[in-house]
Amino acid sequence: MAVTTIRHSLPCTKCGYDLEGLEARGVCPECGTPIVESLTARLDASTARFEDMPNPRRVAGTVFLGSLGALGGSCILLALLIDLVAESTGTTELRTAVTPLRNTALVTTAIGFLGFALVLPWRREQRFMRAKALGTVGFLAWCAAALVDVSTVSTTYCALPATLVLFAIAPLLRALAPRSRAYRNARATAQRVEGLLLSNGLAGGASATALFFADAPDLSGLTGTLRAIALAAGLLTIVGLAYLVLNAAWLVRASLKPLLSVEETFGRPDSSKPG
Repeated sequence: MAVTTIRHSLPCTKCGYDLEGLEARGVCPECGTPIVESLTARLDASTARFEDMPNPRRVAGTVFLGSLGALGGSCILLALLIDLVAESTGTTELRTAVTPLRNTALVTTAIGFLGFALVLPWRREQRFMRAKALGTVGFLAWCAAALVDVSTVSTTYCALPATLVLFAIAPLLRALAPRSRAYRNARATAQRVEGLLLSNGLAGGASATALFFADAPDLSGLTGTLRAIALAAGLLTIVGLAYLVLNAAWLVRASLKPLLSVEETFGRPDSSKPG
């Protein structure tokens, strides 16, 4: 006969009563809610055990801080866009928004740097070591870009550190995703960083090419087109980063209230057999 006794702390979804030691087919003795409802909310029947990971809450926190830092760091691109519009239209009042955007980028990239430097647990595993190195270097470069006067910054200066940061976030995102049922099952929250890397690379490449041809008067049309492509790709990247922040928030939520495996909930399959 299958073992249906709850062998792990399981709070009732309605009143919070600990259901450990009760039969899964019963009801909560405090409020009468069927225990199966609490199991549905916390039990992960599709994953027997999760990948071994040092402090998944800190890893999820790093992904969230890194995503937030990347989104905030993109304010440099918005500041650059405003500066270009102000220069082309002669509307100097627009430039009053440049300094707050640069300050926002500086603060958030510093937060992202601290996330990878201090929050991400140290582990002697290649992907974690690579993530820590790329994340800290990427955000340091991003901080430097935020300190430079916006008139001397191009989309390339934002795209290069963003690429390093995205390469740092990607393996952590893949490792954490199975721990979040919402992230794994809901198509609306599924996201891979490859699309972000593509739009970010397009922004940086088009901007760098435009800078290369900037001194050629006969190619002014091409230069303008490349700058427009760079800005459009950069804005698309910002939208993707905002989406990444929402996904990272789901992962943090999942790490604070992790799902239970069948083995954790009911014990090993042979635990009820006589020794």
